[in-house]
Amino acid sequence: MNRFKGAHYLLCLALLLGVFSGLLGGHVVLAAQGSSQAAVLPPPAQEEPPPEEPAEESLEIYSSYPALQNTIGSAFEFELTLFYEGGSEPRTFDLDLTTPEGWMGVFLGGYPETEISAFTVEPGKKRETVTLIVGPLSEASAEAGDYVFTVRAASGGVSDSVDLKAVVVPAPPQYLLYLSTSTLVRKFQVKSNQDNHVSMQLANSSTGTVNNIIFRAENPEGWNITFTPDSLAILESGVTQEIDVVINPPAGTEAGDYSLTVEAVGDEAEMARELRITVVTTTVWGQAGIGIAIAIIVALAIWFRRAGRREEAKTTGSTNWFKRAVSRLRRDDSR
Repeated sequence: MNRFKGAHYLLCLALLLGVFSGLLGGHVVLAAQGSSQAAVLPPPAQEEPPPEEPAEESLEIYSSYPALQNTIGSAFEFELTLFYEGGSEPRTFDLDLTTPEGWMGVFLGGYPETEISAFTVEPGKKRETVTLIVGPLSEASAEAGDYVFTVRAASGGVSDSVDLKAVVVPAPPQYLLYLSTSTLVRKFQVKSNQDNHVSMQLANSSTGTVNNIIFRAENPEGWNITFTPDSLAILESGVTQEIDVVINPPAGTEAGDYSLTVEAVGDEAEMARELRITVVTTTVWGQAGIGIAIAIIVALAIWFRRAGRREEAKTTGSTNWFKRAVSRLRRDDSR
């Protein structure tokens, strides 16, 4: 009886284990099947981005140096860069320039640069470079001041403009002295041990005044060079001053050619002029020739004087004889 009870308990335990094992195995199989099904599912569909809208066309004019400064009477040169975007076809832009009264300007482009009034931008090329040159029409319109120019480029509804400024300032003074002889001749003959005068001129070709001018010379040793006047406190623009230069070589100076440099030196400018001086001397034969010539002239003068007296005496004698003959005839007639 006890044996049957023990077997009955074992059988019940085995059944319970079997049922429990079946339940667990089914869950494991279902989980594995669910995992495999999830792995093979296709990814969710991705949305395509909307098509890009074409960029709006635009133009921008730019200058790295929109304001330039120069002196009165000068021209101004501006470099312009034009940026264009949004076009798929070549596009031509007309150029227009607004200038102050009395001024004009031209656009230059291409290579080599030529005058243009429009430019064409090809597809894919977004930048174009143009040169603008402006200047006054006359001296009357070239006064100091600020002058504004407006550049405009347009093609259909696409356009842009930029303002440029030209600043005109007075030109700084330019100093220039001009020293020359009055006859423009630079070679002179002089005699030693006496004053030889050379006339010179100093002209102020500057746009301003030259002050404190002195005259000096670089001459051979022993020569005496003097100036009248020897200095000038001021020389106005456009004025010419006469200068008397006295050259006196010392006695015994050998005959020949010498170099003499005359200088005019002022605070703002200076000028030098080289002269070629030929010293001439009288030789012994020359002095003898002069003496002979003088003696001949004196001898001729004495001879002509004596010949004149003899002729006068002859004429006087003939006149007296004629008078005596006439007197005799009158006496004879009276008898």
